[in-house]
Parts: sequence; C-alpha cells; structure tokens
Amino acid sequence: MKKVVLSTQKPVYTLHGTQSDLPLLIYVSGLDGSGELFYKQLPSLTRNYRIVTYRLREDARATYDDLSDDIASIIEDLGETQAIILGESFGGTIVLHFALRYPTFTQRLVLVNSFPYYRRRLRIQLAAFLASALPARFVVPFRLTSAALGLLVDRVSREDRKKIVQILRSVEMKSYARRLQLIAQVDVTNRLNEIQAPTLLIATERDLLVPSVREAREMQKRIPNATVKILRRKGHACLLRDDVKLYELIKGWLSQ
Repeated sequence: MKKVVLSTQKPVYTLHGTQSDLPLLIYVSGLDGSGELFYKQLPSLTRNYRIVTYRLREDARATYDDLSDDIASIIEDLGETQAIILGESFGGTIVLHFALRYPTFTQRLVLVNSFPYYRRRLRIQLAAFLASALPARFVVPFRLTSAALGLLVDRVSREDRKKIVQILRSVEMKSYARRLQLIAQVDVTNRLNEIQAPTLLIATERDLLVPSVREAREMQKRIPNATVKILRRKGHACLLRDDVKLYELIKGWLSQ
C-alpha cells in the first residue's frame, strides 16, 4: 500500500457524522472546489455514512497527483485504510486519477456527470485561456451567469440559487483557471480498465455542460465492474435538486 506523508498541504476537511462503525465516504467537488455544494445530500447520507467534505487546494500549479494525494491524506488522517470516493463533474476526473494512483485505498467509486476525457477540447482550452488571461471582473460575471442558467434548468429554488451563487463567489480565479486547464489536459480513457473498484456512474439526460450519458456508457464499457444510472429530466446540477436523493441511488446500487 502506498504510504502518504501527511504535510502542511493536507486539506482542511469537515467530517459529518461521528459513528466510527459507519463507512467513510469522501465527496470531491466540481469546478467550484468549495465542498459546500453537497449540503442537499448530507442529511440522508449521514444516517448511514461518515461523510467528508473539503475544499480543493487553491493552488495555480496543482496537478492531478497533488489532488489525489490530498484524498489519500484525509483517509490516513482519519485512521482508515479505504473509503468510498464520490466525485462530481471535475471532481470525478480527480477520483479517476485517485483510483489509478491509490487502488488499495479505493473501496468504491461514485461518479456524477463526469468524464475521463473532455470531448469539447477547443471550448475548454479557450475557457482555460480566458480564465487565466482576463481580469476577474470580466470572468466572474460570465461564470456566475452560466451557473445560474444551469440551476434554472435543474429547477433549483430561488433561495438555494442565492446561496449557491454566494458560495461560487468565494472561489479564487487562479484555482478556477487551473481546474479548467486540468480538464483541458485530462485523458485517462485508456487506463479505465485498470480500475477494479465497483463503480456507479450517474448521468443526467439534460446536462448542458457534459455529454454525461454518453460518457457514462463509454466508461461502463471500460471499467470492469461499473453500473450506469441515468436520471431523466435532470441537468448537470442534479445534486442540488430536492428530488434527487443520492442515498437512494447508492442504496439501490448496493442492493443489486
């Protein structure tokens, strides 16, 4: 088993639920990197899991190895040997790297609207360039407007939209730009067959950011023990909807 040397880089994380006999589930957030947009799912999940949320490192030079090491350091800090790792969107690309880098730490994987390779390459490369080259006063309004549109597609309540936009305002532009750069570079397609952990791939048919249904089906072909769950009439921000219960989706998967 790969030994992680804990350092000052170890993420500051929050453990939701303290029953030591419950399985450990670590949530890896999307582009926002805040770890705070999981609040809709916590109440039901914490009945049966200890949940870790944390902020992705705010580092303009962070690599996928760095981000994977952060997850491993959390597992070791909690005195565990394995965890269920859940990644949403960009967070899913981190989770895939983690599973390849730390297979013995990986109990199960859950990916929501994610991908091993971002097919809209020119679009993401342009977005990464503009995010790093333009002043924040130009980029932030566009980013918040795009996020608000996605929340409307998913019928997120007005109260929740206000809360979410406030969280998004806290994201540092250097970190946001770096995450876009990582998406523009990612391609682990040819290594997916190395992932042995049972994997749940959740995708939504109204995803405006990622062709997530297509990506889930393609990943299922390559990951040996993968299951796909398609959510009808849902969009990219599905985990912020009142009618999407991740606990039920995971429970149904485990009972198969």
